[in-house]
Amino acid sequence: MKRIIGFIIAVLVLAGPAASQSDEVLKLKERIIDIQNRSELGFRDFTLCSKILSFSSYVPLDKNVVSKSGQLLVYYEPLNVFTSKKQGLYEVWYSQDMALLKASGETLQEWPDILEFHYTTKTPVMDLYAQNSLDLSGQLAPGAYKFKAVLKDKLSGKTATRVVDFEVR
Repeated sequence: MKRIIGFIIAVLVLAGPAASQSDEVLKLKERIIDIQNRSELGFRDFTLCSKILSFSSYVPLDKNVVSKSGQLLVYYEPLNVFTSKKQGLYEVWYSQDMALLKASGETLQEWPDILEFHYTTKTPVMDLYAQNSLDLSGQLAPGAYKFKAVLKDKLSGKTATRVVDFEVR
């Protein structure tokens, strides 16, 4: 019996610092959320790629040039998406429109709400990434174009737009 009590005391003593560190980390995450919620919605690392593996792991194109039979692949990290905290749950909700434009800015095609991310969890979501892809398969004549993304935060009502020039060869 003494061994069991000794074991329980040892576990409680060792678990104490871990619980304290966990609380400290959660407090820091909540401070980050407060800063993000007050900041402007935007895009980080908006990049045309040849390959996307995972968060912050992608192969950028040397030049924004895509084969006319290839695929336009875009990586980005939504910046300062609003996080709601209610009843011990954290909620993040955004959508994204995508559009293909001529070099002049004239819209060729639009895809409203092509992406929607709605996530509710017991722990804060800190790092987000998204990708867009567009199969060109001979759809566009060689020349200059623009890709437009519009990020729409469903909880704050904020929007952000990013446009990147690219060439089809």
